[in-house]
Amino acid sequence: MPTAPCFPAMMAFKSPLRFTTALFFTLVTVTSMAQTSSWTLDRAVSHAQQNNLLIRQGTIGMELNDVDVDEAKAAFLPSLNGSASHGYNWGQTIDPFTNSFATSRIRSNSVGIGTGVTLYNGMSNHLRLDQAEERRIAAGFDLDKTRNDIALQVASAFLSLMFAEDALEIADLNVQTTEIQVTRIRAFVDAGAAPEADLLDLQAQLASDQSARISSEGEVALAKLQLAQTMRLSPTDAEKLSIVRPDLSSVGTVHVLPSIDNILETALTNFPEVKAGESRVRQQHINKDLAKTVGLPRLSTSWSYGSGFSGAAQEPIGDPTLEVFTIGVTENSLEPVLSSALSYNEFRTRPFTDQITQNVNQSLFFSLSVPIFNGWSVRNGIRRSQVGIEQAKLQLEQTQQGLQQSVERAHRDARNAIETLGAAARSETAAKLAFDNAQLRFEQGASTQVEYTQARNRYDSARLTALRSSYDLVFRIAILDFYAGRGLRFDIF
Repeated sequence: MPTAPCFPAMMAFKSPLRFTTALFFTLVTVTSMAQTSSWTLDRAVSHAQQNNLLIRQGTIGMELNDVDVDEAKAAFLPSLNGSASHGYNWGQTIDPFTNSFATSRIRSNSVGIGTGVTLYNGMSNHLRLDQAEERRIAAGFDLDKTRNDIALQVASAFLSLMFAEDALEIADLNVQTTEIQVTRIRAFVDAGAAPEADLLDLQAQLASDQSARISSEGEVALAKLQLAQTMRLSPTDAEKLSIVRPDLSSVGTVHVLPSIDNILETALTNFPEVKAGESRVRQQHINKDLAKTVGLPRLSTSWSYGSGFSGAAQEPIGDPTLEVFTIGVTENSLEPVLSSALSYNEFRTRPFTDQITQNVNQSLFFSLSVPIFNGWSVRNGIRRSQVGIEQAKLQLEQTQQGLQQSVERAHRDARNAIETLGAAARSETAAKLAFDNAQLRFEQGASTQVEYTQARNRYDSARLTALRSSYDLVFRIAILDFYAGRGLRFDIF
């Protein structure tokens, strides 16, 4: 599972800054939804999934799987092919239509149509269709897994930007506070009520605060760029990118986590990587059944219909001549035996249309093939597919084990995040009280600027730690909710 990003989250801080920020974003959210450059988490995830290259490649791959399924279905249909030929023969050859020897150049033509269909092949066509459909199912779940990964990446980048914006807000407030102190101490110095060293120290602190604000602005720009790149926004859209922040004011009230058993049951049953693994196990079982069909008889039939033309096919023209000739003698009287025949002096090639009509031929054949011995190929194919089944089962078990470990780790991380946030909130409260006291003492001249700065730095550190802990808890709870099958969202508190 993804690790928690290095960011914090909005939480119910008891300072005026937190209250003002929560109120501000509550008012702005309504109007920002109407702006094309403002992105909710759902919209950002949807846009990233639509434009991610891996998802687009997977979508195109699904089209190939659809082609495989259609091809497997078409294997049940008979084949139908037409043919035509035109050629010439030289030298002595037997004319295919007259069955007579021809020695001159002969033109020949043939046309025909034929069909064939497999009557029985061990149900291999059905198995190949099942296999193609299972491949399509597995590819679909792989695509869903990629969508989930992209959603988690967007969520992480989204929270990173939220933390960077909150850190910038703290840096702005520090600059404003220090500027007020500089103005105040300058007036004391001008009146001779404070040493000039205090003013110089505060001016140095102001320069440090302004530098921190510049760094925070850079962090915001970097986080915005990371989110824009994850969403695959154009550079122009990336510059105008703004997010609609969900209400996370109740994150500090989370104390009870959902049951890990229920989360595990949902994840191990419904997550796409598990379903893809189950589909691949079924594919290997189909492979085994296909391997068995290699040793089964195959029965097919074919039918053809055609005709042809030959230049050697002659027919007489003109009037015939009666010819009388002796064919033998009688046995006793030795009288000649006569016969007669009509002979023609002129011939012509029989017309093309007449030959095509008269030379029609049809054929119907049945073919049976029975495998007897093929070098143990059937047995080896079955053994190989059995190994494939075991490998697919182990891969599925490995996927389930990895998913279970991710859920267990996420549950433990969420529990730790709750405890860490509680400690961070208490630390922030204590640091705030200490800073308020140091500020009051400094303004009354009872403490030095160094003590004031140290208290302010401790308070800043505590605020950032609490902020980071808050966002970490948001991400951990969102991951658990995601594993529980309720989608990826932040407004779950």
